[in-house]
Parts: sequence; structure tokens; C-alpha cells
Amino acid sequence: MVLDKMHARARGQRASLTRQPTEGRARDGGLRLGEMERDCLIAYGASMLLMERLMVSSDQFQVDVCLQCGLIGYTGWCQYCKSGKELARIKIPYACKLLFQELQSMNIVPKISTEKYTDQD
Repeated sequence: MVLDKMHARARGQRASLTRQPTEGRARDGGLRLGEMERDCLIAYGASMLLMERLMVSSDQFQVDVCLQCGLIGYTGWCQYCKSGKELARIKIPYACKLLFQELQSMNIVPKISTEKYTDQD
């Protein structure tokens, strides 16, 4: 009986739209980290585990963000500033990129505010 309930997954299928793991044990889906589990990790202070579970293992995506206008550009090029000089490559969940694109299709322009990182030893 216990063996029927056991479920683990390292790699497997992903949904084509969101690039997130499929749902359910029957479809060899990913393990769900619900809202209550997320709240417990936040309260415990395990922010790196939270980032790894919700983004790195799930649907991490790299985008180039223009430091001048704050919009997501193409690889090495900002369409709005017509420049490729001031770009920062950041990692966001693919669902976040989808949300930005859906908002842009409704003429709502979300901007990402970035700061230059300096290594201070």
C-alpha cells in the first residue's frame, strides 16, 4: 500500500505553454509545493530552497533587460531604445515572462527595475 503512494521525480514532461512540470502522479508529474508549504519556507527563512523549488527546478528563463527603459529585449538588443549597450541578463520564472507578454498585449507595459551589481569584498 505504501509503495502505491510513493512518488518522486527528477526529470520528466513539461507543459508546452508554461514550461512547468506536468501535474499528477499518474502522469509522472512534478511534486507540488503549495501555498502553505511556501509560507512555511518563508517563515523558516529558507529563501534559497524556495527559489530553487519555485524557479530553478521548475521553469527558469533568462531574459535581457534594458537598464535604460526597463523593458525585456531580445538577445543583446533593446527594440525600444534601438541599442544593445545597456543590457542586463536576469533569471525569472517563465510564467513571469508570459505574464509580461500578456500585459503588453493589453497595452500595459511592465518595467523591471535593476541595479548594477558591484562585488564588494
